[in-house]
Amino acid sequence: MSTGERDYYHTRDGSYRDPSNWAVMVFKARHELAVYYKGRLFKAYHAVFGRSREHGTKLYEGDRRTPQGVYMISGKHPSARWRWFITLDYPNAIDRLRYAALRADDVAPVLRDGRVIGEGGSIGIHGTDVPLLNSGDINWTTGCISVDNRDVAQLHRLLPIGTVVIIKP
Repeated sequence: MSTGERDYYHTRDGSYRDPSNWAVMVFKARHELAVYYKGRLFKAYHAVFGRSREHGTKLYEGDRRTPQGVYMISGKHPSARWRWFITLDYPNAIDRLRYAALRADDVAPVLRDGRVIGEGGSIGIHGTDVPLLNSGDINWTTGCISVDNRDVAQLHRLLPIGTVVIIKP
């Protein structure tokens, strides 16, 4: 049992519900999502990400990249496809500024009907409907973070809304 798990299981007050006691670090290159409780590692989970062959952060809707930066859990709800969906507050202010710069430089893609692609949204942590892809380290999502179904169920139970999520390359 990790130090963070031991601290969590020995918590006798309601501090486990305080999002400031939790943090999530995501390492795309290592296929890892690590959860910390009161500054100590609670547990590391295997994860896969967006299927873009381009490295770097998400730039706009449909680029199939997983964002990089500092986010917060903004919601949680059941999902028929992935068991649970833990929503992140993407796009944040930095993402909006990056996207505005792309628009100003005419880099944001334009559809055939002349409509400019938006910055995107609905990014989160979810389970999988094809576990083989996750276990094979195959990045298959359109920009989200996918973990095993039992893991997303545990994350849903543990992590309060407002928990910080830092996504690194």
